[in-house]
Amino acid sequence: MPAVQTVTLTGGTWLSADQGSALFDGKPGRASRIRRTGSLAITITLADAVVPAIVAVLGLNLPPGVPVTAAGATGTTVRLPDGSVCAWLFPEEAPLLSTVSVEIATTATNVDVGEIAIFQAVDVGITDGWAVATIDTSVHTRTKGGQVNTVPGALYRRLTCNLSGRATDVVRGGGLNGTDWEMIGAALAGRRRSCVIPQYRDMSTKAFNPLLAARSALYGYPTQLPSAENISRQYFSGYMEFEEVPA
Repeated sequence: MPAVQTVTLTGGTWLSADQGSALFDGKPGRASRIRRTGSLAITITLADAVVPAIVAVLGLNLPPGVPVTAAGATGTTVRLPDGSVCAWLFPEEAPLLSTVSVEIATTATNVDVGEIAIFQAVDVGITDGWAVATIDTSVHTRTKGGQVNTVPGALYRRLTCNLSGRATDVVRGGGLNGTDWEMIGAALAGRRRSCVIPQYRDMSTKAFNPLLAARSALYGYPTQLPSAENISRQYFSGYMEFEEVPA
């Protein structure tokens, strides 16, 4: 996601001192608070134009089922297993945009938004056997009597996967408009804000399923950048690990 030049709020006023800057700090757990006064919209002007393929609105204090619209796509808020509420939108064939408006159709008076992220996207195949594990950061200690004291911590998810075998022209060609694996890895490096969606197709029809995509999407950063490992002559596989930053 390019840098944010300005953020404009309509239908509300900022209650938190950050004035909306917390929406783009990579920490969904730190929210910007808004007092809604009308139809709520947050308009983001980016430093560079992108074709938005994924828009994430994370760390909301709203219930599931609230409509959210951005870049011509509409979705609803969903509750994740850790209890946080988010909305993932997937614009189809959106044009090149430097301004994106996120509209939240809520009647709540006070609205908390933890993070807004606008992403380009590429489709890279992964093999069967990928896994999403839930990591508990709680700390447990035992007393001398063997009892357990626990300091509760946040939950987050970790994806581990192998990239499907592909020929040289896929692995080495195309860049971010295709599937050049090294360029994708470089774009993800340095804990830049990114996301992965390991499951998004309907099992029976193979069509894109936005609810399944929203349920499986992870916002965070890779702890192991995707590799390009030769498996046979001009064919390559790879490996990647990705950890969620929870709201």
